[in-house]
Amino acid sequence: MTVSISDRVFDAVESTQPATASRLLRELGVSQACVAKQKAALGTWMMVHELGRPLRISLLGNGYGLLMKEIDDRRSRLDVTA
Repeated sequence: MTVSISDRVFDAVESTQPATASRLLRELGVSQACVAKQKAALGTWMMVHELGRPLRISLLGNGYGLLMKEIDDRRSRLDVTA
């Protein structure tokens, strides 16, 4: 019997969250809002959700890389103090 293992481990996060920045902005109700409001909504959402790879790639491609870095840094500081 041959058993094959996928090169990619299934990430349950990917199946439960939007895969693109534009989809997430629509779900948060800020797709037509100013950038400041979008960043605030995204930052709040990212503090409580683990980002899947497709969403991270989309956020990077849409100019939210610095925001992701800030949130990752903030989350890591919270993990250290917890």
